[in-house]
Amino acid sequence: MFIELFNIIFPVLLLASIGFTWVRLGYDYPTEFVTRLNMNFGAPCLVFVGILDLGQDLPSMSSFMIASFVAITLMFIISSVFVFATGLPKRAYITSLSSSNCGNMGLPLCLFAFGQPGMSLAIAYFAVGTFFQFTVALFISHGNMNFSSLFRIAFLWGIAAALFFILNDTTPPMWLMNTTKLLAGVTIPLMLMTLGASLATLKVIKMGKIFSIGIFKMALGIGIGIATASYFGFVGIERNVLIMQMSMPVAVFSYLLASKYNRNPEEVASLIFITTLISFITVPLMLTFLF
Repeated sequence: MFIELFNIIFPVLLLASIGFTWVRLGYDYPTEFVTRLNMNFGAPCLVFVGILDLGQDLPSMSSFMIASFVAITLMFIISSVFVFATGLPKRAYITSLSSSNCGNMGLPLCLFAFGQPGMSLAIAYFAVGTFFQFTVALFISHGNMNFSSLFRIAFLWGIAAALFFILNDTTPPMWLMNTTKLLAGVTIPLMLMTLGASLATLKVIKMGKIFSIGIFKMALGIGIGIATASYFGFVGIERNVLIMQMSMPVAVFSYLLASKYNRNPEEVASLIFITTLISFITVPLMLTFLF
């Protein structure tokens, strides 16, 4: 069991530590540039390839994406109630607590733990989660959003392209598949190194308060994941991927929003750092006892 856990978790930790160490040594890491590159090119290609892999079972994919949407919505509602009840800064904490690092951490963990089928399902969750971040989370942080801005979300074009080929029962041309697979292949390593680079620049404040909130966030995500998977009757890989993605720490994207719109960025940064550390404990425990 230890060897299996090591094989799943070590690649994630190693790549993240490369980015972390690189920044700690004083070298420049263009986090904003790499993030923009991933979101505009890597993520659309990753979603395109992943949804095509699930295309042979469109009803199952649709059911999983609906379940992902339900789980994320529940996370948003309960997080909002918690923030209002505790008097925390609303825009900062609702956005961060309702998010999950389903891309940087969730995708590689699901790949190593559950293989390519798990990776494809994780990408489907990632598509729903990223859409939430670029719509609801952005609206909460900014306070305004135009409908036309949806057309600038690049990964939606990746979904549309994949559905076009699936619904028309046609195979994408070889040049397109080769190109998208190349771009998709470098996306996850870049995500992990960017995660590490981001963690290297974050500073923890209000340790006791943030740690308690972090425990609540992680427990809530796992609980909602288990409940939603049970409600939809998921078993096997579908159940495991949904729970794994829901159990991920606060998304780094939350800090980008908090920093850009001045929504308590120091506290959001602390929450990201603490929940990421907590996940290094919860993920092995889930892999051992839950899956």
